[in-house]
Amino acid sequence: MIRLTSRGLGLVTVAVMLLVAAGTTGLRTLAWPGGLLLGLVAAAAVLAWFSARRPAAHRRLLPDRVSAGSPVRVSLALERDSIGLGAWSVVEESVPDLLAGAPALPVPSGWGRLRSVHHYQLATFLRGRYRIGPAHWATTDALGLAGSRRRLGGTNLLTVTPAIHRLGEAIRGAGAGLVGEAAHRRSSVLGPDDALIREYRPRDEMRRIHWPSTARTGTLMVRREEHAWEPSALILLDNRAAAHTGTGPASSFEWAVSAAASIGVYLLDAGYDLDLADADGRTPATEGDSVREALLDHLTDVALTGRDDLGGALGPDAGARGQLLIAVLGRLSHADAVALTNLRRDGRLCRAIVLQPADPGADDPAEILVANGWRVVRDAAALRIPDAWAALDWGAGR
Repeated sequence: MIRLTSRGLGLVTVAVMLLVAAGTTGLRTLAWPGGLLLGLVAAAAVLAWFSARRPAAHRRLLPDRVSAGSPVRVSLALERDSIGLGAWSVVEESVPDLLAGAPALPVPSGWGRLRSVHHYQLATFLRGRYRIGPAHWATTDALGLAGSRRRLGGTNLLTVTPAIHRLGEAIRGAGAGLVGEAAHRRSSVLGPDDALIREYRPRDEMRRIHWPSTARTGTLMVRREEHAWEPSALILLDNRAAAHTGTGPASSFEWAVSAAASIGVYLLDAGYDLDLADADGRTPATEGDSVREALLDHLTDVALTGRDDLGGALGPDAGARGQLLIAVLGRLSHADAVALTNLRRDGRLCRAIVLQPADPGADDPAEILVANGWRVVRDAAALRIPDAWAALDWGAGR
């Protein structure tokens, strides 16, 4: 669509006034400048029209999936088959307010088919899924009398996952009670000796077949080796709106989500089987995705809920999921602490990161967890995520 600029509208107004004056007074000399101005504006409109004819845009995000805080490079290829003599064109990208850095991209003028490639960078601050685009091609003539604005192409989806922080190596050590000889002791508390027996898997060595168990079950069974022990963990994410403060990237909820993502990725890299649950009881869906991608996708989309308790996360099966339990909590109440203590059984390792401090003058609910064998970091929102992780005192065992 062609539109006149304020300058063009002003000239049209002057031209009409001159033509009206020429018609009412009979002074033909006033008609010439009026007609000239109208012709000039009409020529500018035609030039703007042809300068924006058949535009095309092709956008690429490099990459289209990043963690919060990482930049995204956008490549925009522009093509046109038009007359652009003397015209000024710019491409404006539509970018969500939470992303910064989208500029207006000037397009060179000239005759015939032209192609140009533009690059710019977006800053990411908050996890989420964002639509980049569409672009709009704005063209004005050299005198700035008329212009056109047309939509180009579609949109691209940018996925910003939670920020991942590098954690220390403490949990890999035997002091955590989860590997090596300590793992052997942990398995032994689950039952008799054949708790170290599992079903045969492809590529298992034949010398490890446990024949008494095979004869009893009718299925090939093999002995577990200590280094083949498979640790598992459950992360509880407190996403109750009433338990968190602040908004945007600096909110305690975003701290909790980033902590859950960092811990989850760390445990997966350490070889853990991982589960995650929030206050709504939702867990990552792994169909068709890797566990890591499913975890980050879930945490990219997780939102605050209006629930008052952790009942969804503390479902009937929560007590049996994972030898290691890590709870990332906002504000802890006495009822929450009592409910969480019921999850520590059979020598399970339990850790809690509590973001909000206890109310002044009131008993600290975290003491209930500590008294029941939990390791707790309090007022964690004031700490860096790696520091809060290190403060969980992994070297102290259970």
